[in-house]
Amino acid sequence: MRRRLVASYLVIVGLALVAFTVPVGLQLTDLLRSDQREVALREARTIAVLLATATQADDATARGARVALLQLRDEMEEQTDGRVELIGVDRSPALGRPVVGADDGDFDDALSGQERVRSLDDSVLGERGLQVTVPATTDDGRVDGAVRVTVPTAPVDEEVRGIWIFRLAAGAVVLVLSVVASAVVATSLLRPLRLLDAMADRISRGDLTARADLDAMGPPEMRRLASTLNDGTRRIEVLLSAQRAFTADASHQLRTPLTALRLGLENLQDRLDDPADVAAVDRALSESGRLSRLVSDLLVLARSQGASATPVPVDVGAVLEARAEVWSSSAEDVGARIVVELGGPGFGRSGLGGSGSGGPGSGGPGLVALASPGQLEQALDNLIDNALRVCPTGEAVTLRATAPPESDAVLVEVIDRGPGMSEGDRARAFDRFWSTTPGGSGLGLAIARELVQHDGGSVDLVDTPGGGLTARLVLPRDTASTAGDRAR
Repeated sequence: MRRRLVASYLVIVGLALVAFTVPVGLQLTDLLRSDQREVALREARTIAVLLATATQADDATARGARVALLQLRDEMEEQTDGRVELIGVDRSPALGRPVVGADDGDFDDALSGQERVRSLDDSVLGERGLQVTVPATTDDGRVDGAVRVTVPTAPVDEEVRGIWIFRLAAGAVVLVLSVVASAVVATSLLRPLRLLDAMADRISRGDLTARADLDAMGPPEMRRLASTLNDGTRRIEVLLSAQRAFTADASHQLRTPLTALRLGLENLQDRLDDPADVAAVDRALSESGRLSRLVSDLLVLARSQGASATPVPVDVGAVLEARAEVWSSSAEDVGARIVVELGGPGFGRSGLGGSGSGGPGSGGPGLVALASPGQLEQALDNLIDNALRVCPTGEAVTLRATAPPESDAVLVEVIDRGPGMSEGDRARAFDRFWSTTPGGSGLGLAIARELVQHDGGSVDLVDTPGGGLTARLVLPRDTASTAGDRAR
């Protein structure tokens, strides 16, 4: 935007310079050429008067006129580096000097009483010149000869060139000064916007304490805007604080009675002898467990929506291997196993193994993503839990991470070999409280999406080639860490 402001300012200044410089330059050029033309005409007419006097006066007067004519001709030629040529009415050279091109059409016009003024690229001087031809007319109107004065236009051309060079140089200086002035003005005008942009960046990173300094905002309009943004940020901070407080209170107030209810049912179950009563208590315990999981999922979802943590570099390979180790017991309980596959540009490793294969930090370069602390783990836990629920006995749930070289992202996939989902079910899978698993809360995928989207990523579901379902997470890659690893 700063460049646009400077460019617009320069366009305005440039148009003003053109509007005021070019017409004035053209006027000065025309004035100089007109002055040369008028001076040449005046000198030619003066010489023509002397020529007419020398031809019609008595001998004494004629001799004086010839002397004056010769003196004037020599002075003019010396001062202007031009040439003065005179012919009589019979086209013979006057004053004994040869005339170049006595049959010139300008002489014809002059002998018929007309004046001619022409600019010639190749004059009798051998260069570009101004040629003026006038008749020598007596007092009674008779034409007794003609005078042709040719002066070089080089001096005037040089003056014109100097005028334009000066004006162009002055315009260039004005433009340079305009660039400096417009840069200073643009910097001053954009400073409040830069401050607001920095504030917005801090807010987007989760820092709700960011505020704009009203004294640094400049114009009243910017101060009003900054004040409005400060008020809005303050309200958001208050609302999020209230949400966090509600989440903490709900966690305590709901879980405590549910725990007490479950303990009471378990104690009651130990005292019952009737199988029907025991079965009823078992159903009640199952529902209380389901309710407890639902409360936990709702609290996790509320925390993910109100999360304000700043994403940090996370070793995706280490996270996958750690989650595989954590879920290995659950996988064994359902007769499945967990496999970790790591791949990406720059390290050529494809890790394959059960839980605990590899170790923390073994992901290698290229598999470093930006994620809030703990959120990637929580999203993976929900996806792994869903995958194990539908995984057939003897099959594997694969945790795969790759770093496509053509993008600045890390791709994480949780792959199962279960029954999969139809296209319609995949479209609804992230809706809250919608589930195809009996007893499921319908919040696992919704929580995973909230957690991943908070860090600037995305999650979707696709069919697994050969059968099953793949949950695909696209996380922003930490390009700074990747570049540092490559440099090392």
